[in-house]
Amino acid sequence: MQIKKQIQIIGAGNDGQVTISPQTLDFGTITVGFNKTHSIMITNKSNCNLYIELMMQASNENVSQIQAAEIQKILNECFKFDHKKGIVNAKSKMKVNITFKPSCRFQFETTLVCVAREKMSKDLQQQIVMQKTRSGEKIAPQFVEKSSISIKCKGDYPLLRFTDVRNDQVSIANLWERFQMTSMNKELIHPLSSAEYNFNNSDKSNATNEELMEGLKKFVWDFGKVPIKNGSKPRKITLTLKNIGGVPAEWRFKMPNDSEIKMEKWADPGKPSDEQAFEQHILSKKIFVIEPKTGMLAPGE
Repeated sequence: MQIKKQIQIIGAGNDGQVTISPQTLDFGTITVGFNKTHSIMITNKSNCNLYIELMMQASNENVSQIQAAEIQKILNECFKFDHKKGIVNAKSKMKVNITFKPSCRFQFETTLVCVAREKMSKDLQQQIVMQKTRSGEKIAPQFVEKSSISIKCKGDYPLLRFTDVRNDQVSIANLWERFQMTSMNKELIHPLSSAEYNFNNSDKSNATNEELMEGLKKFVWDFGKVPIKNGSKPRKITLTLKNIGGVPAEWRFKMPNDSEIKMEKWADPGKPSDEQAFEQHILSKKIFVIEPKTGMLAPGE
């Protein structure tokens, strides 16, 4: 004896509704190698759980495919999420921290996109793709864009420029040439070389000052001849520095003996070369004095 019964099954499909706040995230200008963190709130307003993933996208207008790929690579390197993907439960919120750490100088039009994916195992996903490929069916995108916000960000190096050089007896044009201002300004806009980086971090190195200076580009500052018949009146040259970058710039004039370690009286430093002896004489007699030797300039200052 068979007994048949009908069961009514009721269900509804939902592709979800996700929002991100705030609508715009502004990191400002960050020095290359440093970082800043902001937070966003992802809200799932639907009645179903959603498996979401966050992606950074740049505007690829007027760029080649190779350039677009390079920009995307830079974005992936510069932005990190504490929760890049995961499940957002129905009618709930999830906070995500985004850290921007520029690895190079850039300024892109950037968008943060939240996409919803179908959560399935890799084996099942591969099986579906294979079946659709055999049957000639079009393989639909495996994700649906749900929400997006704009990201304002810029990576920059500290940029300094000499804008003026003066003396009460010599013309500005003459001093500009004698102090090689144009050549130095061209060099200042370039990223630091490995030799310059090592010199700036000499306190972490066991290399001698001569070894640290080997790879540095050298410039001549010609003070000219200072007459001594009227006494030892010094020739004062005033240089003006300006921060032309978008981040604070710390500057420092480093003298050859600044990184020297004070030796005990009983220690034998060895006999200096003629060049080293001449340099030590100049420093000990304070023939050249720079004031101030360090400082900090805000953008535009």
